[in-house]
Amino acid sequence: MSDLLLSSPDRPHLGSRLSVAITLPGRYLEFEIPGMVTWHLDGQFGVSFDYLSARQTYGLVLAIDVISRAAEQTAARAGQR
Repeated sequence: MSDLLLSSPDRPHLGSRLSVAITLPGRYLEFEIPGMVTWHLDGQFGVSFDYLSARQTYGLVLAIDVISRAAEQTAARAGQR
């Protein structure tokens, strides 16, 4: 887990240093991860992280889980119609 794919109408310049702030609703977990913009493609860009602490890695794993579960629930609801 050293890269993140993001999309935004206002992409930062390649090589820009930035911090990605992540908040997980209902989990009371909020953190920032410093990184650098490493690529652009079709309105998306990649951020490579400098270093992930154990807390940041845990937060990213939780974020991926929350997003995956939400997508599964949305798909299940769509299938019930």
